[in-house]
Amino acid sequence: KYIDEVLEKFNMSECKPVRTPLTPGTQLLKNPSDKLPNYPYQNLIGALMYLSMGTRPDISHCVSYLSQYNMCFDKSHWLAAKRVLRYLKGTRDLALMYKKTGQPLHGFADADWGSCTEDRKSYTGYLFKYAGAAISWESRKQRTVALSTHEAEYMSLTDAAKEAMHLKQLVTDMGIKHEAIEIFNDNLSAQDLTKNPIVSARSKHISIREHFIREKVQDGSVVVTYKPTEDMEADVLTKGLTGPRHNLLRTAMG
Repeated sequence: KYIDEVLEKFNMSECKPVRTPLTPGTQLLKNPSDKLPNYPYQNLIGALMYLSMGTRPDISHCVSYLSQYNMCFDKSHWLAAKRVLRYLKGTRDLALMYKKTGQPLHGFADADWGSCTEDRKSYTGYLFKYAGAAISWESRKQRTVALSTHEAEYMSLTDAAKEAMHLKQLVTDMGIKHEAIEIFNDNLSAQDLTKNPIVSARSKHISIREHFIREKVQDGSVVVTYKPTEDMEADVLTKGLTGPRHNLLRTAMG
């Protein structure tokens, strides 16, 4: 119902559906030459953000990406936002399905290194699943520029570890005992950094706050496990994907 209301509000009830919310390789600019001050771009992003935070992790990355341009959008941004509506038109009946039995609480952490062409910052994406479906997720640009792929992945692991601690406390308060939380990642070099406390040339510049993941691995709260890129479910939270790949990971979310 909410999706139908949003489609009607922005005159998109009869729009043609598309297979993905964001075209792969989309690169928008922050300082457009042709601004559209009278377009309800911010209202649309707000409506999409509410949906992405509630039940639709599959649009989280594109909404996070488009929200950067709330104060500096042009027609290209407006069309990209309307594409999300076209995607929702074709997927309006999707829902997260939880099961009585399933894997214990576990997560996925990924990063897309230097994906923003304007400031070269990377995107973090993490996803946690419980009872067979996603219960927590986030897609956002990292605070600082990562100097390598493994550094970007390491930073995403720290963000995921912080959320893991919150979720662990939450299930504990519900009376559910949970030991170490497993977080899957597809970068072996980043995983090595979580286990190696020795300062090296490739890690000495990394901010102290990013070493939170190392502490959680060492005290046994978190276990980081390798997962091949093709099976990395958080990939959909870091970049726009092709139709088949997007659909595969969307289904995996539950």
